[in-house]
Amino acid sequence: MAKYDQIMKILAILGGIIALIDGLLSFFGRSFSSGYWGYSIVWPIIAIILAILVILSVVQPDKPLPFTGIVLVIMGILIIIFGSWIGGVLVLIAGILGFL
Repeated sequence: MAKYDQIMKILAILGGIIALIDGLLSFFGRSFSSGYWGYSIVWPIIAIILAILVILSVVQPDKPLPFTGIVLVIMGILIIIFGSWIGGVLVLIAGILGFL
């Protein structure tokens, strides 16, 4: 078990929930952190899928994705690109803590 495992789980869950809410809100043009990509239907769907994968990897480790630092870093970067700055940064911090 990693040194910062509980903090990683809390940050990843919070980041996933915030990214999920942000993805749902961006369907209506009301997201917390509007992206530079315009209002398309594809970007929020990808952000929602990524957020669900992050939440599932915390709740059930190794079922959809392994709960490791590298996976969280990659997912955090993808969440930042596809929609939610706040949620993506939280997941990215959780992934960086996984390397410590």
